[in-house]
Parts: sequence; structure tokens; C-alpha cells
Amino acid sequence: MFKSFKGLPDLPYAVAPMQQAKYQGSILELAQALIRKPSVTPNDSGCSELVAEKLKDAGFSVEYFNKNGVTNLWAKHCKIDVGKTATAKPANDQPLVVFSGHTDVVPPGQNAKWETEPFVPTIKGDMIYGRGASDMKGSLAAMVVATEHFVKQYPQHKGSIGFMLTSDEEGEAIDGTQHIIRTLQSRGETVDYAIVGEPTTEKQLGDSIRIGRRGSINGKILIQGKQGHVGYPEHLSNPIHHSSKLIHKLATKRWDMPSRYFPSTGFQLVKVHSESGAMNVTPATLEMVFNFRYSPRNSFEKIKSYVEKKAKKYGLEASFEWEHEASPYLTKRGKLRKTVQKVIQQETQLKTRLTTAGGISDGRYIKQLAKQVIELGPCNKTIHQANECVSINELNQLCHVYLRVLEELLIRK
Repeated sequence: MFKSFKGLPDLPYAVAPMQQAKYQGSILELAQALIRKPSVTPNDSGCSELVAEKLKDAGFSVEYFNKNGVTNLWAKHCKIDVGKTATAKPANDQPLVVFSGHTDVVPPGQNAKWETEPFVPTIKGDMIYGRGASDMKGSLAAMVVATEHFVKQYPQHKGSIGFMLTSDEEGEAIDGTQHIIRTLQSRGETVDYAIVGEPTTEKQLGDSIRIGRRGSINGKILIQGKQGHVGYPEHLSNPIHHSSKLIHKLATKRWDMPSRYFPSTGFQLVKVHSESGAMNVTPATLEMVFNFRYSPRNSFEKIKSYVEKKAKKYGLEASFEWEHEASPYLTKRGKLRKTVQKVIQQETQLKTRLTTAGGISDGRYIKQLAKQVIELGPCNKTIHQANECVSINELNQLCHVYLRVLEELLIRK
């Protein structure tokens, strides 16, 4: 039982404790059905169809923006557009609150030590196990059930509610949310508030939410050397040795100072490969793959220029490949942030931590269309691991938080 229900007289739109059990069963049923689908990116495996049917029953109009084998679902609900196509845009459909998520999951992993079958949802105590349980089929189920109950309870709610789902978040993320955003932009659609269901919780639901993300740069450097016999160092040029100064400089440099919400820019090597074919022969080349996570105080152009200049300074014969994966973004203080913070504090008695930590998400694309974006989801402790799991009670509480947020944004004045 939620402690906040002791204050029900002050929360006229809250769901009564007796009703919680009703949607807990619905969450568990949908989460299990989604986990059973082996939707390894970019395959949707029918997950979107499950969600679409539930949303249709709740009065949503549904469209698919599929591209290159990626399944993209767009659904919308307004109090006056039930039965019309999602292209219809009523004059009073603002504000538009969008739930965003992905149906795809990472592979279970070869030789990973799963204690249960990854795509057979298994309940042990309060936990449900399976690939995607936390990232992010559990939060998808919580979003859908929260919305079902909301539109049933408030059929004449102001504004509108949208769902934006893709099966290309864990993969290349080219034909998924990016494609949805471009399609909606071409229609003149605007989004006021977007809630992404990524797992943001560290220990207790609501202890942290993402209000932005750092930028991401992938790079590859190929360093040329001269192959030779290890016994004759005067006749060779070892690219492994030559790379050491550059590696040390990039790994220890203070790129910028941390700010209130962003840590300092950081460098990480993710792959180093060199091969000579024999124990007594030095290699002719060295390949290194690396990543930068950078704050708004830096930029792709600055980092790229610095790395290439340092390589030249250290005398490296090097060629580079660069991929600017994402720019940093931040949702500043506004109604969505204030509302989510307020609801979390009322429902969990926690003062949530606002952060931009972690990896990248589709929030970077949604921010191109939405005025405000936050990420709020369950515990991230087991994501992308064997024996991925999530607390059933946590999903129940998350569903209630989503429902309360909708009430604050679309019911209260």
C-alpha cells in the first residue's frame, strides 16, 4: 500500500488502494506477454501489436511508421477524435503528453548464466525475470495500464495523449524514433511533454530521473608502424608503444569542469587490436576504438580537433573515423519537471535526484520535437545482464506515478 494514500483528502484524483490491485494484475499480464516475445533488436516480434490492441480498446487511433524492418508505432487519444485517424489534429488537442519507449531488447548473451529462460517470464517472490523486464517492457506495461485507467476515468480530459514506440532503440537507432520524429514534424505535430520509460531508478522508485543526456562521440584510430623482429628494435616502429602517450593524455585530461547536472567530459577506450602473427614480430598497425561522453561545455568539433592535433604532435601516422552519435541536451525547469518531482515526492516521500548520467537514449531525438522531456522508469541494476528482473510492486507503483502525472497535466488546472 502506498503511504501517500493516507493523504487522500488532499489528492482528489488519486487512485484508491482497492483499485491498485486491479491494475497490478493488468501490468503483470502485459509485461509477461511482452517478455515472451523474443524481440531482439531490431525485431519487434509482435510486441507493438499487443500494445496497439490495448490502446485501440482504450480509444486511441493507431498508425505504424515502419521502415527498413523496424516497427514504429504512433498512437494518439483526444476526447473528441475517438474513431478518427491519427492524422486528425483537433484544435484543442494541446497539451500533448507522449509516452515513449522501445519494444526491442539486447540479446540474452552467449554463454550468459541465466537461471531462467530469457524469454520465459518467471516470477520469484516480488520479482519478474526475463530479458526486457526492466529495459523496458515492464515500464511499457505500466504506461499502457496507467493510460487505460486514466482515459476510462476521465473520458473528457483536456489535451491529448500519445504513444511513440520503436523496435530500433537498442540497435542502430536510425529507422526508429528518428523516423517517427521526422514524420510528425512533417505534419506539423508538436509535443508539449514527453515521458521516456527508460530505467532510471537506482535503489527505490523515483530516487532519480533523467532530465537530459550527455553527448556521445565514437571514434576509431588506425596507427601505422613498421613491422620488425623484436630483437632488432632499431629496424622497427612499434605502433603499440607509440600510442601510449596519446592514450595517457586522453584518459587523464580534464576536458572541462562539471556543472550542476553534467559531469565532466570523459574518454574511454573500448577496443585495442593489433596482430603480428608471431611472438617475435612486432605489428605493422594498431587499431583503437574509443568513446567520449561530453557535456554542453564541450563539442564534437573541439574534441575531434584536439585528438587529431595531439596524434600529430606525438608523431603518429594515424587515420581517423568519427561518428557523432548524439548531442547533449537538458530539459530545464518547467511544468513537466515540477510535476514529476511533485508526484514522486507525494507517492514515495523521496526528493528525486535530477541527473543526466548513464548512456544515451531516444530522448535525444524526442527533444527535437518535444518542449520538455524526462525519463522515468524502474530500477536499472540488472539491465543488459543475465537474470534481468524488476520488482512487480515497483511496476505497480510506477504505473500509479504515471497515472498521477497524467492527472496533474491533463485534469488539474
